[in-house]
Amino acid sequence: MESKSFPKFEANIILKGKIECVTGLHIGGSKEKLEIGGVDSPVIRNPQNRLPYIPGSSLKGKLRSVLEYAMGVVGKDAGEPGDVSHDEKIVRIFGIGADEKESKLKDIGPTRLIIRDAYPDEETVNRWKEMDSELLYTEFKAENSIDRLTSAANPRFIERVVPGSFFNFEMIYGVYRMRPSDQSEINQINEDLDNLLEAMRILEHSTLGKSGSRGYGRIRFHVADPIIVSTEDYKTAGENFIAADADNKSLILKNLKEITIKYQ
Repeated sequence: MESKSFPKFEANIILKGKIECVTGLHIGGSKEKLEIGGVDSPVIRNPQNRLPYIPGSSLKGKLRSVLEYAMGVVGKDAGEPGDVSHDEKIVRIFGIGADEKESKLKDIGPTRLIIRDAYPDEETVNRWKEMDSELLYTEFKAENSIDRLTSAANPRFIERVVPGSFFNFEMIYGVYRMRPSDQSEINQINEDLDNLLEAMRILEHSTLGKSGSRGYGRIRFHVADPIIVSTEDYKTAGENFIAADADNKSLILKNLKEITIKYQ
């Protein structure tokens, strides 16, 4: 009987759908030049077509943050309070910098979660093109800070993606076996998936991007049923491999309370 070496990749669990901006969204980009009367804080854009997008790093970082707070492990084993947690359950899903990985974390294996950059869907881009705005595909929101002594106003203009915009998203959870199969490892995989869904639910009631306490960044996930693509599917270009490449327009989307992910 052929022996298998470990760790071993077994499958990818692919979660696709759309992110809806319920309120205006600001994820900052770089300001190339200062313009009098211009936007003080621009959004990040694709330099090829100038379309705003949601970086996978921003989404992943916020999911990690809300889950660390939910699990009560903020800064755990990380040195300073508030540092990125080194808790094993967090690191297994979201990873950790190579220079931070301690000897006790080496057995966790590869980072399980990949989050792609989320780009606007076709309907959203068409809406943006017809929008009555002074900015390209976005709006600007004027804000003021007031000097408490002189009452002088300090206006600033923040660029935002408008409410009602939709972005296509894709998350991939990699299934790795770190030892010969046993039920405890299956339970660990399903625990990771439950934790990911919990983080997504919390994020819907939190904020993404800048200025959440001032009304920005409320989002909602619309999610299709997960697709499990096994190593065999990758060998044969099987049905699940083909389904994983389906366009987001053809997906049947649900809200998060209708979604479960189990790996057997």
